[in-house]
Amino acid sequence: MKTLLSIKNISYSYSEKEVLKNISMDINEGEFFVLLGLNGAGKSTLFSLITRLLSIQAGEIFINSYNLKNYKKALKNIGIVFQEATLDLDLTIKQNLFFYACIQGVNFKLAFLKIQDELKALDLEDKLDMKIRDLNQGHRRRVEIVRALINDPKILLLDEATVGLDVKSRFDILDFIRDMVNKRNICVLWITHLFDEVKDNDKVALMKNGQIIENCLLKDMLKKHDKNSLNEVFSYLTQDQKEER
Repeated sequence: MKTLLSIKNISYSYSEKEVLKNISMDINEGEFFVLLGLNGAGKSTLFSLITRLLSIQAGEIFINSYNLKNYKKALKNIGIVFQEATLDLDLTIKQNLFFYACIQGVNFKLAFLKIQDELKALDLEDKLDMKIRDLNQGHRRRVEIVRALINDPKILLLDEATVGLDVKSRFDILDFIRDMVNKRNICVLWITHLFDEVKDNDKVALMKNGQIIENCLLKDMLKKHDKNSLNEVFSYLTQDQKEER
């Protein structure tokens, strides 16, 4: 099984405050990998380092075997869905997708044909000419996911992709992403603070105060710590700690 995203000994500080402390983890092809932690744990900082919104201070990141220092080759292999909305509200779905395809150097007609199934699966095929500002939050997020797939990435990164959505929209998106992982054998890094989004066969890394405190399949984690739920495991592992803000 090929490792598509490898994070090695990453540390990061804002001024004198260390927010990431020697983080290491690997994500393989065909893997739905959950990075789970409360707000302030350091998840978004790590996401920003992977996507080069922040520069690496210590450690290394490899994407599809390319060191992130070689960012032109490394970043060609990823699709990104940011926590904050990044669509142009005054453009239609089609125009947003076309614009992104042009930036990525992807032939739009070919890209559009390739993602038709995703558009249908996400209930967007009859909304292509609607402006983004006329869509509800759930549909806007779905457009961002489709956009992230245009360049046929090997790795899909999603930072708190379901925050603010209703329960049905949240789990419809999760079902779509998991199905895509199985069909395409890509890897997904799913960053969240929502415990109910993790399933027994998901690989999950628990993050606390800038450190990974556990990293394995959820079902193995429950067995290892003799607990019935992820909430119980997290509470058990962090019971003597206080989350830094």
